[in-house]
Amino acid sequence: MTRAPVPRVAVGGWLHETHTFATVPTTLALFQAQCCVAGDAVPAHLGGSATGIGGMIDGARARGWSLHGTLYAAAMPGGMITTDARRTMHDALLAHLAAAMPLDGVLLALHGAAVAEDSQHPEYDLLLRVRSIVGAGVPIVVEFDMHGNISPDIVAACDLLVAYDTNPHDDAYDRGLECAALLERLMAGQIRPTMAHVAPPLMLAPQATGTADLPLRAVHAAVADFERHPAVLAISVFAGFAYADTPWTGTSIVVCTDDQPELAQRLASRLATLLLAQRDAAHIAQLPADVAVRQALLQPTGPVILVDSADNIGGGTPGDGTDALRAMLDADVTRGTIVLADPAAVARCQQAGLGASVTLTVGGAVDRWHGAPQLVTGVVCHLGDGRFTCERRDHHFASLYGADVSMGPTAWLRVRGINIVLTTVKTPPMDLAQLRSVGIVPEEQHMIVVKSAVAYRAAYLPIAAAVIEMDTAGLCSANLARFPYRYARRMGPSGQDSLVSAPTP
Repeated sequence: MTRAPVPRVAVGGWLHETHTFATVPTTLALFQAQCCVAGDAVPAHLGGSATGIGGMIDGARARGWSLHGTLYAAAMPGGMITTDARRTMHDALLAHLAAAMPLDGVLLALHGAAVAEDSQHPEYDLLLRVRSIVGAGVPIVVEFDMHGNISPDIVAACDLLVAYDTNPHDDAYDRGLECAALLERLMAGQIRPTMAHVAPPLMLAPQATGTADLPLRAVHAAVADFERHPAVLAISVFAGFAYADTPWTGTSIVVCTDDQPELAQRLASRLATLLLAQRDAAHIAQLPADVAVRQALLQPTGPVILVDSADNIGGGTPGDGTDALRAMLDADVTRGTIVLADPAAVARCQQAGLGASVTLTVGGAVDRWHGAPQLVTGVVCHLGDGRFTCERRDHHFASLYGADVSMGPTAWLRVRGINIVLTTVKTPPMDLAQLRSVGIVPEEQHMIVVKSAVAYRAAYLPIAAAVIEMDTAGLCSANLARFPYRYARRMGPSGQDSLVSAPTP
């Protein structure tokens, strides 16, 4: 009896959420410093990880496939990807892909909101080149971040796509497993995917994209019902990434059915209509920083989480905004904590030495968007290498970059009653171990500033006495009217161009 040949499957990924208004470009060195592996190292290093590609690899191994790594690279959200970085990584991925031919299938993990200096649509460009290598008969299944700005061209360039269902993103691994399961059915000829793409006239600020909140909560409730239909293979709800200025920026719905294009179109249209019906829930209620701090002081217990989402590191900001710090200083806060990315300030603390009193400016150093540098005098309470291991392994940061995190050389400066954690590398507030690693007990703080929009919730909500959203300066402001869009266009209900659908009231 002749055995069926073992399927040969290539796996790889390239993830970046690009903030096109940010002034600091994302270079090849940043990808290499954060996460960049190639060839056999892809399955060897990422198999078993909580990443989407980890789910793909584990799903492939469970099925006994012959797995061929290409390239996997991820960098923290930031400014435009340089031409050199895009070309180098794409060429490396494609070279490994070509070397693995012939192939029976391809699994890719992409973001959906990448923008490069030489391409507004680099993920589409990559998919076209992948297709040119593997040919029309080899299925390509792609996992995207639910913050992807998905165009019709992207949908047409792959055989099937799947997006994260959650924000904070805690299901990337599961969606990777789902991609492997769908690829198995594709390679066996058991399904004939037909996808419908609908892009409603809606741009959401990231602060309005939590899947436990409206408007997305209502849409995902409907998705759960629609996915019970036997012909539905996958439904992806994309909130979009409003700070990537492209013609495709904004929300979109992609429904994939098994050879039922009319059903796919009908369900996608119904979900888009439901999303638009909930658009008023996307308005973000925020308080000026000084008002937020005064309100936090009225809370009898802590910690009160002050959300500085305009300086959302996970959205591409420098993490050095000073509005919240200035408000806490003006209010003589005690037991307040804030983390600022400021390598020059770290160096000054190192020069002064542990236990020394030092006067210096902190924050506001990268651009004009995040407030002025703040002059402070404080005592250096900790100096370290900034390394810590996440307490939670299932959150998005750990899934993309691993559970072992390095903030670079780090200092804890005590300024009156306020703890300022100064880091060399900007690090999202996605795990309480970030504060514990320098000696600060989060549960004992009266207020903690988090530079995040939604992703902080998994770590900080379990200890929060209250949460207050702040209206501060920054590249990730909830008021999209502050940004000088050139390319993004979503037609509003009146028929006029509407770039902003969820401004701060």
